[in-house]
Amino acid sequence: MTETIIFEHAFMIDGTGAEPLPDVSLVVENGLIREIKSGGKRAKVPEGRVIDLKGKTLMPGLIDAHVHPGNVEWFLSRTAALPPAVYVHRVTRTLETDLALGFTTLRDAGGLDEGFRAAVEQGFIKGPRLLLSVTPLSRPEGTGGKGPSPRNSLGICPEVCDGADDMRAAVRRTIRRGADQIKVFADGEVVSQSESDRARPGQPKFSVEELRAAVREAEEAVKYVMAHTYGPKAIQNCLEAGVRSIEHGNFIDAETAQMTAQKGAFYVPTLTIYDLLTGEGRDELDARTLEKLKIVGHRGIEALETAYRAGVNIASGTDIIGPLQHLKGRELAIKAEVLGPMGAIVSTTRTNAELMGLSERIGTLESGKVADLIVLDGNPLKDMTLFESGLERVLLVMKQGRIMKEMGL
Repeated sequence: MTETIIFEHAFMIDGTGAEPLPDVSLVVENGLIREIKSGGKRAKVPEGRVIDLKGKTLMPGLIDAHVHPGNVEWFLSRTAALPPAVYVHRVTRTLETDLALGFTTLRDAGGLDEGFRAAVEQGFIKGPRLLLSVTPLSRPEGTGGKGPSPRNSLGICPEVCDGADDMRAAVRRTIRRGADQIKVFADGEVVSQSESDRARPGQPKFSVEELRAAVREAEEAVKYVMAHTYGPKAIQNCLEAGVRSIEHGNFIDAETAQMTAQKGAFYVPTLTIYDLLTGEGRDELDARTLEKLKIVGHRGIEALETAYRAGVNIASGTDIIGPLQHLKGRELAIKAEVLGPMGAIVSTTRTNAELMGLSERIGTLESGKVADLIVLDGNPLKDMTLFESGLERVLLVMKQGRIMKEMGL
């Protein structure tokens, strides 16, 4: 049983997109939001701790729908060279940093196993709630057969599938390994070290038949598919197959955006990574990766604008790799350039919860929901850089009614 907490005098952004409420009183009891009163009205205060939030912003915990805390180096080959104990401790530090930044839920897009989820749930890692993809699924590159895939220190690597039967079997294995959703590489990649043309962004990897096999197998287990994509053809293949979550999508065009909206799929732009790779990470990258990054990176904002005009469900991910995980809060400021501050917040709270099938539990501040919430030193609607400075400006983080971080209150 968790402590009863009463927050008073808060400026509240509830994550629904509604106008913020001044002078809010919110009661957390037994891990849930029990009552919310606004306009100076006081909630029925039970016995418990009272926290005065005058001058502070109260809002839902942030959700990252595309993240790689297991990619602790710029390239998987470097990550694989780490001793397992070092690797686990570095991932743990990343997860703890994510929580301190205000992210109470992460959807890992591949690389972590169910042991990390268990460690978080059992309190050994002070980290966000984890939804795992475990082993991503990819296609053979070139004509030389399946070939080896780079592994991390725990032996997790992309599983290579060739044909619908291969895909079905791989989805079953991934679910048995503890996956919450299935991740497929349906397009080429920026940081892939392969020299195959199929590895370039904008080159579809799977047929509709193969993708449909993955979707059907996932749905039988009450799960869904998220797909790494860049170009219109790969996105259209995924949509035709019933894929729920379209990742990146930097080359999306108006026709494909309309199709995404009509299908009711979710679009997960990941803009921070391009910003960071072309800045802080530039000296770490080889010429081939920089060439692909140049092609992909500058199209991100344009793609977001195209999807926004089409009325697509816009979720939010960061996709940060390497040692710059602590900068993931920058994603909200970048998205706000198109969606506006409130739209960027909604994408990172309510819409991400809807995408993950968790909207009845988290994503907004409403009575009866799980008490995942954060307190900010300032008003993010006036200054979206607060999230990038989350280690200093996120004063309190609560996950499932438990205070996980508190400073200056």
